[in-house]
Amino acid sequence: MKKSLFLLLILCLTMQSCQQTSKQESPLTTRREIMQQVLDGKSFDNYVPTVFFMHFPAGRGRDAVYYHVRHLNRTGIDMLKIQFEQHQPNFRPETAEDWERIQPLPRDFYNPTLEVIKDVYDIVGQENMVIATVYSAFQTLRMQIGIPAVIRWAKEDPEQVLRALRIYNDALLNFVRDCKALGIDGFFMPTQGGENIYDEVPDFFETFIRPFDMELMTECTEGTHCNILHICDWEGPYDDLSRFTSYPGEIVNTPNFVAGEPFTPQDAENLFGRVVLGGLDRRGIINKGTPEEVKAEVERVLAERPKHFILGAECTIDNRTAIENIRTAVRTAHSK
Repeated sequence: MKKSLFLLLILCLTMQSCQQTSKQESPLTTRREIMQQVLDGKSFDNYVPTVFFMHFPAGRGRDAVYYHVRHLNRTGIDMLKIQFEQHQPNFRPETAEDWERIQPLPRDFYNPTLEVIKDVYDIVGQENMVIATVYSAFQTLRMQIGIPAVIRWAKEDPEQVLRALRIYNDALLNFVRDCKALGIDGFFMPTQGGENIYDEVPDFFETFIRPFDMELMTECTEGTHCNILHICDWEGPYDDLSRFTSYPGEIVNTPNFVAGEPFTPQDAENLFGRVVLGGLDRRGIINKGTPEEVKAEVERVLAERPKHFILGAECTIDNRTAIENIRTAVRTAHSK
């Protein structure tokens, strides 16, 4: 099947759900306009923008395009994030020589992901903001060799770790530039490496995390207008988020607990002074509850929300989450 016919088929397959979700009352014509108003500092009396992000069963190719577009249109969320599923092969370095296996990536390494981004943007980008996920250099390495190996080598041979991070950050910088050339609106920018688990390595964050994060995120935000700083607690908790306040991003997405205490969207706005995305627990009611329970939880969150707020979860939700739960959350926020 030719590519143009494939894209047309996706549009046809999602048209019914798109028509259903478009019946929601909104203060503007398109989701793109809604999100732009939010980024401009506007809040609406009876409409709270809502987004939920997830990994999909298919990470690449035409199936990935389909799953992303379907998720947008059958849930009614106000923005689409394209997931990032290209990872390095796993290995466990036992000697310094093993690190030589990490070599500069080919310039076209991320082309499969770029093709998905282009196709999704071509389909929905006119009326919806589309952002691309870009994992950090540290996340790339952490997923490749594992946390114990990162900690070991950061202590024993930090230059090897820094060399690998430089290689991956250079490749990611090229990926970001290629994404921007496609016209996307911005990036979902996760950071890891500031969790408590790495405290046993002196100056771990300042040595291995911040310099590469800042270089990559600065590239992400130059020439774009919709970027989410995601402080990811998937691998463990944080005691303090103040080290991230200098990180760029028009929107911030934080953990729900910091130093063992609840960290609310209002806390996030107070600390970061920017639009906050969150409010729900990815492992909680949105994932395990009934639609009635979801509605009640969303209403509770909205009653305590900060002024500049987007309803969502603190991280990616499970792709097995009941679609009716997501729709209920969206409908509730859109008819607040």
